[in-house]
Amino acid sequence: MNSSAEKDMPTFISEMNHALERMYEDMAQAINGNIKSNYAIGRQNWIPLLRGTTAPGTFTYVNQSGTVLRQGLINDVWFDISWTATTATGNIYLELPYKAALVNNLPFVGVVQPSGFAFTGGTAVVINAISNTYRGEFWNTGSAFTTARQAVTASGRLIGHIRYMGVANEPA
Repeated sequence: MNSSAEKDMPTFISEMNHALERMYEDMAQAINGNIKSNYAIGRQNWIPLLRGTTAPGTFTYVNQSGTVLRQGLINDVWFDISWTATTATGNIYLELPYKAALVNNLPFVGVVQPSGFAFTGGTAVVINAISNTYRGEFWNTGSAFTTARQAVTASGRLIGHIRYMGVANEPA
């Protein structure tokens, strides 16, 4: 080994050590997950927001509680939102904290406990993460009823959970 290569060895080992540490940190975060909640601060903050598909509008919220757990590409989103007025129009949706994966159809369906508003149709409401978007749309369901989107209502409450696959390389 020549003297130039011997002098470069400590630098090479140090850089390799830092690169391995960064890879381990990224892997550990992907496995263990990252939590966002409206009770946390800084980049851990996630406050659920409702919008309308025709006009996003504004909502007068009574409460907006939300928590997100991201593990790798899997996102679990819990929310409890109530409002007393809105200027939104069209169909109601939740802004998701992470983009949904590009998939066929609507495979990501979540549970919703609705309260205080009339359904557009059917007898229940679910949430669907819409492929390749940040939208969790609320859809009506029921026996002998073809699913349809829930229209924005003047007031109400939506409590729910959805698990969906996100996209790679999105900041936690």
